[in-house]
Amino acid sequence: MMKRTKVKIVAVKEEPGTPCWPCIDHDADRELARVIAPIRENNPGMDFDVVSYTQLWQAEADYEKDAQIYDGVLVLLMTCWKDIDKFYAAQSKEGIPTIIADVPYCGSGSLLMSAVPFVRENRLPVPILSTLNYAEIADAVKIFDVLAKIKQTTVLVVSNKPNIREKCAPFAKEWGCSFVIKGGDDLLSYMEKADDTEARAIADRWIAGADEVLEATDADILESARVHIALREMMKDVGAQAVTVACLSLSYSGAYGEKRHFYPCLSHFEMLNNGTVAVCEADIAGTVTSLALFYLTGKPGFVSDPVIDTSAQQIIYAHCVACNKVYGCNDPRTCRYSIRSHAEDKKGASVQVFFPAGDELTTAMFYSSDRCPSVIHSSTAVGNAGHQEACRSKLAAKTRAENIMNNWSGGWHRVTVFGEYRKLLLHLLKAKGLAVLEEDEKA
Repeated sequence: MMKRTKVKIVAVKEEPGTPCWPCIDHDADRELARVIAPIRENNPGMDFDVVSYTQLWQAEADYEKDAQIYDGVLVLLMTCWKDIDKFYAAQSKEGIPTIIADVPYCGSGSLLMSAVPFVRENRLPVPILSTLNYAEIADAVKIFDVLAKIKQTTVLVVSNKPNIREKCAPFAKEWGCSFVIKGGDDLLSYMEKADDTEARAIADRWIAGADEVLEATDADILESARVHIALREMMKDVGAQAVTVACLSLSYSGAYGEKRHFYPCLSHFEMLNNGTVAVCEADIAGTVTSLALFYLTGKPGFVSDPVIDTSAQQIIYAHCVACNKVYGCNDPRTCRYSIRSHAEDKKGASVQVFFPAGDELTTAMFYSSDRCPSVIHSSTAVGNAGHQEACRSKLAAKTRAENIMNNWSGGWHRVTVFGEYRKLLLHLLKAKGLAVLEEDEKA
């Protein structure tokens, strides 16, 4: 059970009777109530304490104690020239994550002439907002919840790759999550203990829910159910909230035995549908990105190998792992799916999901700061690519495809979520102090 995220809201006010912006004896409490209402309403899983300061020393006196209590500080500028915003911003690299928000017509002078240049010139990890749509401020504070939950997350990594610990290390350092490494032999050991009756029931449920079963055999699907039970029990035993498996290298290398090939595609399908982050290929960057997207949106990410089609200004997000509850595990809407073989070697079982059209999509990949900038782009779903080549599930989307192609950096994988969350992800990356490339912008 994760602890609830706790945020301090600091309202920067002026002393009564003082001429100032917005005006002398402004009813700041009334406006503050209007700002806070959507924050509480839109974030029922978080706790908020509201404090008003009129002097810098008040913030300074409370900070050491606050650092032990709060997962974030939202500074609301309701007047000018107090430097309280700059104080919190200056601590943000090593101290409490901070967001600064102007309440327009109240603290606008301080925001533009003081906070913005101070954050920019000192390269501080502080998102800044100035908006009369207070729901935008309510959305922005969700990043505190994301940061706090990732710190409490343990990821099970199933891989025999000798460098897997080195791949995990920078993400553990930058995001605070933990990784438990297990090997292919561990997975096989748990599979041998899987209950036959439960495995049969899971396989039958998958088959009953599918439009059709094509290349995959009943034995392949039953083996996938055993993989699911094994991964579920491994996660329980190590206290993990997410899992990623080096599926290709374990199968291709003969780690399971010379003639034995199986994949966790259907297990990941099941976990993602139930609100658990499950990622293929022991992709650590993809796992951390998927965690951030899930904690931010409540929706699963679709990890893919994208294909660019500049003739149609489309990007096709293609992979053999997908889920059919793309709007989240509590949303009744589902996508159709078929059970197929894994595309690359035509063995085992995977899933082909048929995605809806018309939704705005947000795609990202968070890299460690020692590798390259994190990336983000937006697109609009137009349906499913029908080609038989490459991975089974193929979500086609309209975007500035040529820009994305020319800006491409980092690895091949990207993580896509249904909905428009670009601005919030930019706030999150800013709060982490990570460089970001908006790869659909012109190079």
